[in-house]
Amino acid sequence: MKAHILLYLLLLLPTLTYAQYQLLQLNPQERYWHENALLRDTHQLHTAIRPWRRDEVDPYSRKGDLLPDTIVKKGGLWDWVERKALYEDFIHSRGKDHYFTLNPVVYFRGGQDSEGDFDYTYRNSRGARLELQLGKVSAYTTLVETQARLPMHVQAFVRQNRGVVPGYWLSKNFGENARDYAYAAGEVAYTPTPNFHFRLGHGKQFIGEGYRSLLMSDNGVNYPYFRIETTFWKFRYVNTWAIMNDLRDSVMVGNIFAKKYMSMHYLSANIGKRFNLGLFEGIMWGDELNRYGFDPSFLNPVILYRPVEFAQGFAGGNTLMGLQASYHFKNGILAYGQMAMDEFTSSAVFNWSEGSWLNMMAWQAGLKWGDAFGIRNLFLRAEYNIARPHIYAHREILTNWGHYQQPLAHPWGANFEEMLVRAHYRIGRWSFLAAYHQGRTGRDAPGENWGGDIFKSFDIRSADTGVFAVQGNLGDLTYLRAEAAFTINPLYNLEVHAGYQSRTETSEVGGFPDSRWAYFGLRTNLYTSYQDF
Repeated sequence: MKAHILLYLLLLLPTLTYAQYQLLQLNPQERYWHENALLRDTHQLHTAIRPWRRDEVDPYSRKGDLLPDTIVKKGGLWDWVERKALYEDFIHSRGKDHYFTLNPVVYFRGGQDSEGDFDYTYRNSRGARLELQLGKVSAYTTLVETQARLPMHVQAFVRQNRGVVPGYWLSKNFGENARDYAYAAGEVAYTPTPNFHFRLGHGKQFIGEGYRSLLMSDNGVNYPYFRIETTFWKFRYVNTWAIMNDLRDSVMVGNIFAKKYMSMHYLSANIGKRFNLGLFEGIMWGDELNRYGFDPSFLNPVILYRPVEFAQGFAGGNTLMGLQASYHFKNGILAYGQMAMDEFTSSAVFNWSEGSWLNMMAWQAGLKWGDAFGIRNLFLRAEYNIARPHIYAHREILTNWGHYQQPLAHPWGANFEEMLVRAHYRIGRWSFLAAYHQGRTGRDAPGENWGGDIFKSFDIRSADTGVFAVQGNLGDLTYLRAEAAFTINPLYNLEVHAGYQSRTETSEVGGFPDSRWAYFGLRTNLYTSYQDF
């Protein structure tokens, strides 16, 4: 007992030894600063586990290309304005054993959706982000308030999902065809030794090398969680416990949304210098009748929970298993893939041609290339995703692989296939993005369940056999985006940008309206809200 107490104190006692660790924001913009160089270098980092730890990836960051080697303070108001605008944090303090920054968060945007029934779109976001570090303890918090008139397909999503804006919480009406909503995130992290890393916060996770993840993505709304990362030799083991919500009226108690609980385990292994293999396990538990509540048995940090689930009975949880693999070629190309499995019945798998509904699986295959064709900062990606019907759903809707009316994996839910090609190029402070997504979805007419909507119980389904991806009311979906941006301050991603986004869908049942949207604005590009659904 004394030995356990001593070990606990050693792990939790903060010291004032300087550590260069900070939390890296989980967004595509931060990935662009690092990913090209990570692909061009040889390393043993576990890059499929995100958010990345800044002390690990900052040595590969290219953000420094836009910053001066030394800052000479000339004095005067204009010099202060120039430094804060171009290459300094707005407020900062750095010392041997501490770090503190406070930066604005803004997103001012105007535009026009030619398919909309309104004259123009807009967004008005104001907030702040604070980061601090004291020795081996670091923390951040971000608070943002927004009023916005959204593109047509996003507005339709909001109307269909109780006012939830993609990537945010509930919103309320604001003026004509506009919404008022907030964003909040925060985290406290502690790294007592290079082998152990603890996080307690309100945010998201991402597992994978792809643009999408079929296991755990940052598509949804922030949620409270506790996370432990253990690193030893060529292995990294991640445990995450989180609390999530179901917004359906049928499971609300008064005005309180129903809670469910997630445990996630991910074991990553670097095999040799270039191959990485990861084993994923996630389990969602809870009960619509509140018969079980919180079950302490799911706090077990050991991977492979399936025996625990069976011991609790089918209603005791919903397990999602998966694999992540990647191979890093010498020329800066990374080949990657994922496989997710919600159910496994050997008779159904071995009789695949029958098309049993029990074959709930999804696959991903992709390639990404850093400094493509030898052009510095040209990043290319090609990716294919396919998900069979009913994966991520469950017998009890509460325990599906979703949170706050949004999937925790791919934003399209299930019963789809998607091919995407994306390119990003940076030259000096200018950057350019081009994206093309082409996919097919299977939608539901009223009274049907072809397995695409993960917020339906798979006990009520439209077919038992002959179930293949994609089925139901088929629709072809095309998404295009082109954007140019000029970075004003790379430290907090302040940039002006302009772009065009087009989304079209042929489905006549259950789809979202077309949207052709041109926009321009000023933003600190610090968090993600996917609109390519």
